Amino acid sequence: MTPDRIVLTIPDEDGFEGVAQLVLAGVAARLDLTYEVMDDLGTALGTLLERRAADGELTVELEVRDASVAAALGPFRTGAVSAELGREYEGVGLRRVLETVVDRFTAVVREDGDWIELEKRVGRLENRP
Repeated sequence: MTPDRIVLTIPDEDGFEGVAQLVLAGVAARLDLTYEVMDDLGTALGTLLERRAADGELTVELEVRDASVAAALGPFRTGAVSAELGREYEGVGLRRVLETVVDRFTAVVREDGDWIELEKRVGRLENRP
């Protein structure tokens, strides 16, 4: 299987976050991903979308691989999200959410700011008739 790559840039206006969730749901349906995988990816995506800067676009890059879905989201303000990932919370913080719903995550620095890379191993539904 050749990896598919989808890039979506969400404008800084309110109301466009649902478009990213819709694209994710479409990818999940096309690939016959289980509901649990789609829900976990949607939770990770929604949690990170809440942290985008109020005055900037956010790009979501999805790459579908043989046994996983990888995503990169950014740019975030330099240091903000990566600092939050480094903090230990007693409650539910960004780190705890991502540890719960994805298999791997990391903060990376690109020219335009901080990005978060995620990877989720995927289970697929059995072939439907």
